[in-house]
Amino acid sequence: MNLERIFEPREYNDEKSFKFTILKMKGYTSLSYENLKENRAREAKSQIKTWSRFKHVNKRFLPSSYKQELYLKIISLR
Repeated sequence: MNLERIFEPREYNDEKSFKFTILKMKGYTSLSYENLKENRAREAKSQIKTWSRFKHVNKRFLPSSYKQELYLKIISLR
C-alpha cells in the first residue's frame, strides 16, 4: 500500500511500478525475490514483469508465521 502511494502521483504504469519496487528491495525481500525468479525459471514459468502480478505473488514472500512474529514484536515493545 505504501508503494502504491508513491506510484499514484508519479503516474507510473504497471511495469514501471514493478521495476521501482525491485530497485527498492533490501535484505530478506530481495533474497526472496531472487529465489522466486530462480524457482519460476526452473519450473518454466513466465517472468513476473508487472506490479499487479507481483502483488499477487508477493503474498508468498512472507513465512506463514510472519503475522504471529510481528504481533509478538509489537506486544514486546509495549
